[in-house]
Amino acid sequence: MNFERAKSIILIILVGTSIFLTWSIWTYEPEYDPFEQSSEFIKIKSDVQIVSDVIKPVSILFHGNGQHFQTSNPVEINEMEKEFSQWRFSSIKEVSVKRLQRKFDDFVHEDGSIEIEFSDDIPIALYKTVLNITDKEVPEFSFDRIIIKQKDISGKESAVYFVSYDQEKIYQGMVDSKKLRNFMDSFYRDSYDKHPEYTAETINSKRTLFVPEKPVEINRLEYYIDYLDIGNLKNALFIFPKFVRQEPVSVGEEYTDGTRLMTVNKDHYLISYINPAQKSKLFDSSSDLLQKSIDFINDHDGWEDNNYRFAYMSENEQRVVFRLFVNGYPTFNESGMTEIEQIWGKEEIYSYDRPYFSLDSVLPSEGAVKILPSGKEVLNKLKSKDNIDFKSVEDISIGYKLNKSLDSKLVTLVTLDPTWYYRIGDKWFMVPFEEDTGGDQSGLE
Repeated sequence: MNFERAKSIILIILVGTSIFLTWSIWTYEPEYDPFEQSSEFIKIKSDVQIVSDVIKPVSILFHGNGQHFQTSNPVEINEMEKEFSQWRFSSIKEVSVKRLQRKFDDFVHEDGSIEIEFSDDIPIALYKTVLNITDKEVPEFSFDRIIIKQKDISGKESAVYFVSYDQEKIYQGMVDSKKLRNFMDSFYRDSYDKHPEYTAETINSKRTLFVPEKPVEINRLEYYIDYLDIGNLKNALFIFPKFVRQEPVSVGEEYTDGTRLMTVNKDHYLISYINPAQKSKLFDSSSDLLQKSIDFINDHDGWEDNNYRFAYMSENEQRVVFRLFVNGYPTFNESGMTEIEQIWGKEEIYSYDRPYFSLDSVLPSEGAVKILPSGKEVLNKLKSKDNIDFKSVEDISIGYKLNKSLDSKLVTLVTLDPTWYYRIGDKWFMVPFEEDTGGDQSGLE
């Protein structure tokens, strides 16, 4: 073999080896041990809320043997929600009050029943996304409580009632009786031992309220706060954010594109937005209005700490309010630091007011327990005040009054102070006990 031929053979071998190695690299698939995804290792934060996250009961009332018991415990409410959201509802129809052969109020608060109460009327067209309704067509109605009655459970299927207290309307749906018996066994039978006793107070011919018999112990709370991204809010509210001008003002900052205006109030950590070009528009239904309001906040991650709940809706005003809830109790602040309010225009949002902070971490606090007066004392106090129309009171509730302060490190804190509140129309007021600095009679929507 001559030298030239040997070189040719060696070159062919090298080229072949190179091709083989290149092919091996391209086609190589390493073997990995199987990896099981677990929430312990992978946690993705999501601020998107669905109907069942935002529209939640505020309290549960148990009636039995002439006594009344109530809970606002979020854990128990979630357990109940999980149960009734799995029922199959059918044959939903209106029930005539006259056919019941009793007064409306007596029917609602009847012995042997559970009342699942909401903040305001909920359109069934929206809430049916939470429930399992088998009817192809469901009548249009709204309700603010779901009622299960022990005595009505019989046969294969039994009635569950959807009630609008203000409208005095009752609708019923049929549910498997076995599931209702299990529900009553789980939640109703032990209510006497688990929950404080409440007393009934007839406010007027159409309304009865329930308040605790004894003084209530509840903790004051202190939180560090976190902040929403102002940029996200600006981008959500303005069509062309890059053309928005920013200017300093006495309270903080203003953003405008010449038509729309967004004000950032740094004293109270509030955003106020208005688009004067938008005229009011009536939505096709209240469910459309409420769903659009939830979606709007989802679009810019606006829930932040996921503690906001639907509180109030006015279809005539095109207005929806969501309120901050902590440990099952509503929170209030005279400046609006606990509310997200939307008013809708013809094509888009007309006005939008909200805080731009969220509750971050709770601080341990010594001597944090506060003893609130009993419900009877609250009733007597309201009756004794000449400037309060007692017969117009529509709700009485414990709530937290939110105040902001600075700690020694100049870090912003908010304090949640337990306080009694009462509602007339859509406005909440502090019950004017003397220790509450004379009572705040300004309306808290």
